[in-house]
Amino acid sequence: MEKIGVVMMLGLEGDSPAERFVAGGRAAAARDALEMAASIPLVDHLIVATPDRAWAEQNADLGFAMDVDADGEPFHFGRRLAEVCERHSLRRILYLGGGSLPLLSRDALAEALSQIAEASEPLAVTNNLHSSDWIALSTVEPLARLPHRLPKDNSLGWVMHAEAGLKVRGLSPSAGTRMDIDTPFDLLLLSLYPHVADHLRGYLRAAAPDTTRLRRAIKVLATPGSQAAIIGRVASAAWAHLEAHTLVWLRVYSEERGMAASGRQDAGRARSLIAAHMAQVGEACFFAELAEMAEAAFVDTRVLLAHHRLWPSAAERYASDLGQWQAIEEPFLRRLTQAAFEASLPIVLGGHGVVAGGLYAIVDMLEAAKNGGE
Repeated sequence: MEKIGVVMMLGLEGDSPAERFVAGGRAAAARDALEMAASIPLVDHLIVATPDRAWAEQNADLGFAMDVDADGEPFHFGRRLAEVCERHSLRRILYLGGGSLPLLSRDALAEALSQIAEASEPLAVTNNLHSSDWIALSTVEPLARLPHRLPKDNSLGWVMHAEAGLKVRGLSPSAGTRMDIDTPFDLLLLSLYPHVADHLRGYLRAAAPDTTRLRRAIKVLATPGSQAAIIGRVASAAWAHLEAHTLVWLRVYSEERGMAASGRQDAGRARSLIAAHMAQVGEACFFAELAEMAEAAFVDTRVLLAHHRLWPSAAERYASDLGQWQAIEEPFLRRLTQAAFEASLPIVLGGHGVVAGGLYAIVDMLEAAKNGGE
C-alpha cells in the first residue's frame, strides 16, 4: 500500500487572554494529533504548515518538516494546501487542522488511512462531509485544480464531493468525529471530558478554566424531566442522539446548517428567525422568555452574528463565549453576551461545537457517569 503524508496547518491567534487560551489548547492538541498520526505505519512523514516558529522549535523532536507561511502574503487555505502538497511531492495525504481530532481514536484514524491507501479510485474520508475538520485524500489532484474553491478547510469534504467528483465517505457522528477545538467552549468541555490525550489534558489542568456555568447546564441534561433549548446549526443526528440518551424535554431551533461551507455566510445571505425575534424584543427579554420554557440553553451565537452580517474579531467572539462582555466593543455581541450571562438559567455560548460535537461529548460524559465513571 502507498504511504500517506500528513499535512497539518496550525495558525496563530491574537494576544487577548481568550485567544491565548484557545491557542494553547490547539497547540497541545496538535502535538497529540501528530504523535497519534506518526504511530500509524501507513504514515511516512509529517509536514506542519505554520507561521508559529516557536511552537515548531518546541516540538521539533517529532521529526516533522516545517513549511513556514510566507510573510506578508494574504492566507488562502486552498492555495496554501495545494502549494504544500506540490512542494513536498505528496500524492496521498491526511490533512489535519491544529485542533481537529482531540477525541478521535487511533483505530478510527488508522482505518480511514487504510481505506485511502487501498483505494483504486479517487476517494476521500472525512470526519464530516458538510463541515470538514480533517480529511484523507487518495489523490491531491483536485487540490491543484480547485484551490480557489477552498477558502476554508471546512468546505473540503463538500467540494471534493460536489465539484471534484470524488467519492467521499463521511464518518458516523460521534464525539470523536465531531469534536474539534474552535472556541473556548470546546476547551471548557474537554477539561471535563474523562478521556483526553496527554498534552491537551496537561494543558487544561494547568489552565484550570472556570466551568461552573457549563456544569450547571450539563446537570440539567442529566436530570430526567427537565427542559433544555438547543439553538443554532443543530443536525438532526445530534438532536436524535441527545434524545436517545437522555430523559430531557428538548426545544430545538435549528437554523443555517452549512452556512459557512455553502458560502451563504460570506455572501450575507444567512438568516435566523431567532435573531430576528431577538431584535424585535431585545436580548434581555428574549432570554427571559427562554427561561420560561427551558432550564438550560446551548446557543450557537455565530448564526445570530451571521444574520446581522457581523463577524467581530476572534478576541471578541471568544470573550463572548467566556461571558466577558466587558471586553466586547461590538454593540450587539456585547448586549447578547451580557444578557445571556445575567439570565436566570445557565446559557452556554459558543460556535458550531456547542450544538454539534459538544452534544456528543456531553452524552459520553453522562453515559460514563451512569456506568460509574468508566
